[in-house]
Amino acid sequence: MEHGNNRRTPCPCKSGNAYADCCQPFHKGKRPDTALQLMRSRYSAYALCLPAYIIHTTHPGSPQFCHDTAEWSKKISEFCTNTKFKNLEILYFQETASFATVTFTAHLAQDKKDTSFTEKSYFEKIKGKWLYRSGQLFEGHAPNVITTNQLRLLPIAYYGSPILRKIGDPIANMTADIRKLVEEMVETMDACNGIGLAAPQIHHSIKLFVIRRPVEIEGGKIEWREVKIFVNPELSMPSRETWKVAEGCLSIPSIHAEVERPREVTVEYSDLEGNKIKERVSGWEARVIMHETDHVNGILFIDHLGADERQYLEPFLKSLENTIHDGTEL
Repeated sequence: MEHGNNRRTPCPCKSGNAYADCCQPFHKGKRPDTALQLMRSRYSAYALCLPAYIIHTTHPGSPQFCHDTAEWSKKISEFCTNTKFKNLEILYFQETASFATVTFTAHLAQDKKDTSFTEKSYFEKIKGKWLYRSGQLFEGHAPNVITTNQLRLLPIAYYGSPILRKIGDPIANMTADIRKLVEEMVETMDACNGIGLAAPQIHHSIKLFVIRRPVEIEGGKIEWREVKIFVNPELSMPSRETWKVAEGCLSIPSIHAEVERPREVTVEYSDLEGNKIKERVSGWEARVIMHETDHVNGILFIDHLGADERQYLEPFLKSLENTIHDGTEL
């Protein structure tokens, strides 16, 4: 018998309601009104091994997103088959017009071993539809991760938004509004697993961006550390030596391409106290600063690609634009 044909069959999300009256309508096409409903229906979809629903409700900018939906579906099915879904415990929920966070504990077991985890999930609303964006994972039941601070995430401007092609206006004064915007930009950047975020990416056409400073550690790995703030950045004296490596962008989610940039560059900018700073930067720090400076000048990383590379990406860019702006692929 198909799960849910009996109206008394309990919903896997552990709401206490029947599946037919709880998550089944969402699995059959109804849009969740809230991110919490989406979170519960996704948990039920995992428990019932419904990979198509998971794929359909995952944001293109999610680390889980994969263009190869067949391979993605296979991985989800393997996880579902090998996992016992014991309980779902909602710890905290916050929602604004375009972002939401749900903190929950998923009580699971694999091979008779407890694999429960707590996640602080982020959701974004696009074209009236909530999508899973990303999550911070903690082992076991971890109620200590709950925070009741106000949710201050800003809507992202995605590929196709005209503001991404505008040259930002210089900032004349470090006002309280600018300081507040910076705080919200940092929170948004971190929630979206970003390493840099420019003001045009959150619908403000001004010359401002924030990054997390990259530090190379043992083994050639990169750690993203403290936040740096750049007001009215200007670049000069790029090195002759260049290097090519893959870049991505929060405004162009799920798409990456190798971009050639100078190894070193000089950057002049102001901090939030109005101090003028001039630095020679190199490696990953230089690359991130150049990427974000491009943003405040209306340039995207895909503009640096050759004709063949850009042509290869066009179908993916078109699909992304349809998803974000037209909703035709949501």
